[in-house]
Amino acid sequence: MMVLPGEVSALHIFEPRYREMIAHCRAEPNPSGDFVLQYEEDERSAAYATAVRITKIISESEDGLVDLLITGIRRVEVLDRVQKHLYPSAKIKPWEDEEEDWDEELATRVYSLHRQLLVTVTGDEPPDSFYATEGGISFKVAACAGVENRIRLRLLKSRSETERLTLLETYLKELLVQTRDLLPRLQNIAATYALTQA
Repeated sequence: MMVLPGEVSALHIFEPRYREMIAHCRAEPNPSGDFVLQYEEDERSAAYATAVRITKIISESEDGLVDLLITGIRRVEVLDRVQKHLYPSAKIKPWEDEEEDWDEELATRVYSLHRQLLVTVTGDEPPDSFYATEGGISFKVAACAGVENRIRLRLLKSRSETERLTLLETYLKELLVQTRDLLPRLQNIAATYALTQA
């Protein structure tokens, strides 16, 4: 699983090692519940990850199963993995942008494309406040655009909001075309299914 900064996600914790991790995160000296989610593929771990915070416990059973919501809070570079507990740990350092400015026209185009995507898929237009975020909109847009992990990794690694926005502009243009082509077929499938059930 890969979470981006600002993204909210649900986790179902059932493995003993991760139950221990959540118990550790909820105890002192880390009462905020921060931990790092590092994406792994084919036994390899990504060098960049997101520190997340437990924002809500949805449910918790007596035998230690936990459903919770987490929110990505900042990017980190993973320097080394260590095994201190049942769960893997890592030595990390903050991973921040090298430049603070970004291309405003590009940001406006990405904002517009993302709004079009949400309207096409959900029928609802998001409020402007949805995009109000410090440090640019790239992670907010990516979190709600079905971005696959290979692109998420590139976004996490990038130290430039303009670079991330450029990547997302290309992605959103292609996705909007695919979505508009596919949506009528999906609606036809749903309508045909409803008719066959009547």
